[in-house]
Order: sequence, then structure tokens, then C-alpha cells
Amino acid sequence: MRRIVILVLLLGVSWMPLQWAQTPTAGPAPEVQKWDLWVGDWTLAGTAKDTAAEPEYRVDWRMQGSWILGGHFVEVRGTWKGKRVESTSLEILSYDPVRRIHAFSGFATDATTWIATATFTPGTCIETGTTTGPDGKTATWRNTWSVSPDGMSISGKEEVEQNGVRWTGFTVKGTKTNPPSRN
Repeated sequence: MRRIVILVLLLGVSWMPLQWAQTPTAGPAPEVQKWDLWVGDWTLAGTAKDTAAEPEYRVDWRMQGSWILGGHFVEVRGTWKGKRVESTSLEILSYDPVRRIHAFSGFATDATTWIATATFTPGTCIETGTTTGPDGKTATWRNTWSVSPDGMSISGKEEVEQNGVRWTGFTVKGTKTNPPSRN
């Protein structure tokens, strides 16, 4: 009897890794394709304002987006130039099939971080999120992006609120080169 139990256990233990090895990897959810909007090289320009009390300044913003990790995510690297300062950033865009939301997280060279969700309708992307600055202060924001039918030009506006005060964070327009290609 002991031999039969040991044999069954050995077969079970050796069979499990074979089952795991044969499990197919799920492909990206079709909804993740909406992030194609940010894949490619974007050049944007406009005006920005960091706080309600500060003056507006000119901003030049470049972003390079690409599909990563088998097409499940988009990586966007950005460079924001304004007020004689250059800041770089990294964002990871994703789709959560369980919660059915488009989400992203961002990180900047000054230790600012942000988390957000996005909704898409034809010609529009609306992002809503929270930014935490290096000082620990938070602000909520809403970015409204209007996209051309061919997806090669965009205009965007950010509305920010911090401590009950609201202002326009940026207003930009831009064009894309190197349209998307999936992994």
C-alpha cells in the first residue's frame, strides 16, 4: 500500500510541471489596443502652469511610446522642457481586464509620481488621475485629449485641482511620427 501511495505522489508531482509548461499564455486583451494612441513619436508644444499662483510658460514636450512585454503594456518616455528646466518621465499604460479599466502610472526625474485611468470615445481620450510631488503634496487632474481621425495629431488640456484651487495645467497641440506597430 505504501508503494502505491508513493507512486501516486511521484506521478502527481512529476505531472504538475508538465501541465504548467503546456498552459498557453493569454494574449493581450483587445481593449489594450486603445493605447495605440500613444505609440509612436509625439512632438507637442503649448503653454503650462505648475500652480495657480505661478505665471504661464511655454512648454515643449516630446514622447516616445512603444509596445512592451508581448503587447500587454505600452511604455511612454517623455521629455518636458519649460521654464529653463528639462524633466524626463516614464509611464506604463495598461488595461486591467478584471476591473475593465485602462490605467497608467508615471514617474518623473524630480520624484513626482502619478496614477490615473483613461476612457476612450471616438476622437477623445480622457485621463483622470492624482499626482504626488516630491514634497508629498497631491493634486488631482483631468486631461482631455482630442485626436484627429488618422491618429496623427492631437490637442490636449489639463485641468488641475489642489487644496480647492483650480487652474489649467497645460494646453498643447502636437503631431505624431512613426505610427504604431504591435509586438
